Amino acid sequence: MSYFVIIQISKSTHKINRQKLTVLGEIHMVYNFNVKFYNGPVTIDTIQNEYLLLYVIRGSCHVHLASETLHMNPKDVLMINGNRHFKLQNQPSAFLLAIYVRAELFRQLTNTHLPHFRCCSVQYSSVKYEQLQYMLYDLLGEYALEINGMNAKKLSILYKICDHLIHSFMLSDNQPLSESSEERLDPVFSYIAEHFSEPLSLPSVSEQIHIAPTSLSRLFKKNTGITFVQYVTKVRLQHAVSDLTGSQMPVSNIALNNGFSTASQFNKIFRQNYNLSPSEYRQQEAIRKDNPDVQNPSQISAMLNKYRSKTRMVVVKEQKIRLQSAVIDCTRGKEIHNPWGTMLYLGFASRLLSGTFQRQIQFLKRNLDFEYGCINGLFSPEFGLINQEQLDQLNFVNLDYILDSLVENGICPLIVFDNQILKMLKKLSEIQEISIIRIFSDSQQFNSIVEKILMHVINRYGLKEVSNWKFMIWYYVYKQTLIGIPGNFVDIWDNFFETVRKIIPNAPVGGVSYSPSLHKDSIVNFYREWTNAKHMPDFITINSFPYREAEQPTKMNAIRQNIDTFFSDDLAYIHSVLEEVHFPECPIVVMEWNLSFIQRNSFNDMAAKAAIMIKQMTDSLGEVDYVCYWHASDIFAGDFDAKRILNGACGLISSDGFCKPPYYALLFFKQLYNYLVERGSHYIVTKNGLDHFAIILFNNKSLNYEYYSRDESTIEMNDDQKIFSNHDALEITLTLQGVQNRDYHVRKQIFGPESGSILDEWRHLGTDLQLTLNEISYLKRCSIPHRKNETILAENKTLIIQELLQEHEVMFIQID
Repeated sequence: MSYFVIIQISKSTHKINRQKLTVLGEIHMVYNFNVKFYNGPVTIDTIQNEYLLLYVIRGSCHVHLASETLHMNPKDVLMINGNRHFKLQNQPSAFLLAIYVRAELFRQLTNTHLPHFRCCSVQYSSVKYEQLQYMLYDLLGEYALEINGMNAKKLSILYKICDHLIHSFMLSDNQPLSESSEERLDPVFSYIAEHFSEPLSLPSVSEQIHIAPTSLSRLFKKNTGITFVQYVTKVRLQHAVSDLTGSQMPVSNIALNNGFSTASQFNKIFRQNYNLSPSEYRQQEAIRKDNPDVQNPSQISAMLNKYRSKTRMVVVKEQKIRLQSAVIDCTRGKEIHNPWGTMLYLGFASRLLSGTFQRQIQFLKRNLDFEYGCINGLFSPEFGLINQEQLDQLNFVNLDYILDSLVENGICPLIVFDNQILKMLKKLSEIQEISIIRIFSDSQQFNSIVEKILMHVINRYGLKEVSNWKFMIWYYVYKQTLIGIPGNFVDIWDNFFETVRKIIPNAPVGGVSYSPSLHKDSIVNFYREWTNAKHMPDFITINSFPYREAEQPTKMNAIRQNIDTFFSDDLAYIHSVLEEVHFPECPIVVMEWNLSFIQRNSFNDMAAKAAIMIKQMTDSLGEVDYVCYWHASDIFAGDFDAKRILNGACGLISSDGFCKPPYYALLFFKQLYNYLVERGSHYIVTKNGLDHFAIILFNNKSLNYEYYSRDESTIEMNDDQKIFSNHDALEITLTLQGVQNRDYHVRKQIFGPESGSILDEWRHLGTDLQLTLNEISYLKRCSIPHRKNETILAENKTLIIQELLQEHEVMFIQID
């Protein structure tokens, strides 16, 4: 059996092929609604005076509407606007539901004389259609429980359907129409509906709406599929049929009252359309009313209950959907510098000695194509570069090994001269101070070592290569020293700057990672003092994490901040400080950036992190020159408690080589074009010079009190349902204007909990057992963004992109 539903919003009479047609029942007119059920094949060929909503439950049907034919499958929805000519043909054994609503109701609810709807799931897809389906399931479920009469529940659902149609599918009055748009005929339809009983001709009607008769004739045929005369005739016949079946008025009077010049003309036209004379048609309808072939209500209810049990149609999915739309002028565009993905924080030099880490760096270079790799910890004991008892003896074996690898892979080192010792932070409560080592007694001793290192790399890689590298010195704010050397900051800085420039004249030299998290007096005084130096830096570096320091300037005591705004706040703060002290303009490099620096926080493994990152990356465009994601790999955070596939570390790639959410955030952002067209709260649109577009859509969520009230190390992998402010889906509609009228190829990549997240794929597989190599390989194949390609036609220089994003989802769209 094939089943489909007609939901008709109107009061109209149809030309119906009644062969084998069984009327299952009629529900009496209640308020603005009339509900009917039909069983059997049906053909409807009519002018729909008002509105028709067609919904297919099972089977399929064809709808011939104007110049196109729509083939509707199960769950498809179509709204036919008022006064449109259409023909509906369904498969045999159909089960139909028709809901009639007075057109006056729409006019009252919308304050619009001619409300127009665009609702066709055959051509469009959107959560709006799913919501409409749920309402229809709910209504059918109520009729399955009680087939007779109207109750408050049924009535409320019917009004809810009307409200949803108005708010989700009605076109606005100021929406531009094409020259051939069917909406242009609305005034004509309205005029004919009001004057159908009067003499009507194409010239007279065209004069009323100020359009040439020939133009009106073409427009009519194109958008209704019939001629002007045929349309007027069908309207008159509909009213005549209503009079024939609803009154005892003589046929001759009916003919004249409905615009026919003579009774004989009416008889001839009526027989051509109904294969019966008006009198015969009236007699047949009278017999049908006296002997209706109607199944009893229990049979109708049984059919609905059978369908209900199969489809579980009364179980309605309750999902909140937020809507965002934007009209974007694509003729505009501002050239931008994309600071994301150009640098990666590779970490302590000793960790780079790992062959696994070397392969991961090669992978990141190949896919992210980052230019600079930041390394530090050259003087830490485990790296073995210096002998602390005899500082003039340097062992370059390990340094050569890691620098060789970087240079061979086209990565420019950003070398940080510091005195830190490798240590990871697993709990915020453990933070006290950074582990350091006292190495140099004075600036002269330090610069002597720096000079030897620089001379060695020049001899090995050449001055041209090394001149592309960056060099910086690290300031330990809590001890208020540069690399642990006692003395005046400005003097030590100048000596370091001169040492590097003496060996490598064109090398960029900067520092010193004095971060915005410190209290204002401290940071203002520091940068003001730096302005007194002989040499200004080629770049300044800061670190940015969602924490603030306590008021004590010499003690680490991080206070957590709102993740949503911390980065924008940091950038605004550092800009204001530099402006206040009149610091010379130079690039800002965010040396270390992440949403957490706790290496056992499962939020670091969640797909949600990528969406939040994309939001911050979008907002920060134009505010910073380079951003270095901290860290490249979870290998940095390896320890005895890190035996699982994921353990809450901060890297882009897990120790087993899984690409984590931050990796895809950087990958998507790196693929944006260099002209910014527009950005909003959940999207960014870019283009190149070839009318190609790259767009990112994102449904980021804010973390809630549950997250901020707990130590980050206690956040578990299954807490993603607890720690976010909401779980709403987001429907985004972007109307791109000013594009070329042509077919566009659209390539989409979607990343989120259901689209390539390693954490979620691992949970689907099962997290209890230790994985085999084959299972790890399987997870790697699964943990990639989903892809979808399609072709979209731009008309009237407009291209519409409409996408539904579930919570935490990110979508990259390439249009060319």
